[in-house]
Amino acid sequence: MTQKIYLYTVLVMLTILSLYSCSKDKDNYEPPNASIYGTLLNRVTNDTVPTANNTNAFGYNYPDGSLNLYQVNYSKTISGVQGTSYNQNGTYLNSAIFSGSYKAIPTGAFYADTAYFNVNGNTRQDFKVAPFLIVTMQVSSVTATSITVAYQAKTNDPAQNVAEAAVWLGPRGVNRYSWLGSNYIPVDNSSYRDDHSGLSADAGFTKVFSNLQPNTTYFIRSGALASGKNPSNYWNYSRVYEVKTQAQ
Repeated sequence: MTQKIYLYTVLVMLTILSLYSCSKDKDNYEPPNASIYGTLLNRVTNDTVPTANNTNAFGYNYPDGSLNLYQVNYSKTISGVQGTSYNQNGTYLNSAIFSGSYKAIPTGAFYADTAYFNVNGNTRQDFKVAPFLIVTMQVSSVTATSITVAYQAKTNDPAQNVAEAAVWLGPRGVNRYSWLGSNYIPVDNSSYRDDHSGLSADAGFTKVFSNLQPNTTYFIRSGALASGKNPSNYWNYSRVYEVKTQAQ
């Protein structure tokens, strides 16, 4: 009798282990096996189109657009969106993606077409876009405690006008939500930004950033908001300038 109970117990344990193993194998999905990278390019000039980091001091998600990816061969219906952040210089990278067929909708302060393409391994996919505005900036002078810049915002489409323009100074990531005052001081400090609202046409301004630390590297960029068809209030940006103050 004891031997029968022992054999029965062993048989039950083996059955449980077999079922667990099957369940474990069934739930072990393959991890993402591909990556996608590329650049936002001006469809007329082929220049890189700068945009904003999608992380900032206040935790906003994709405040100035994102690359929305949909895997279309996943099922009979299009899969859910996978948002991919842009870098400040207009590039992007998603290193956790599956090989397959994709639909991509780039969103931001630009006009862009929906794209369809295949991803296999490490795949490059650039996107041609038409920015609402063209934003530029120049560094005029640098001293031990100040940096002077001039910045401009011009419409790139008859349906768009410049509604707001600004310039920001920060320690690294710089956009309308992330700059030295917003990151390090509880109350915004206008010493590190320059805002102009209520505009209705192309505009240009000069800003002197003062009370800076000598022999210190700062990052500066300008941006502008288009007042035409721009329901998400995305901003266009200049490239980021790395500027070091003089030694005292």
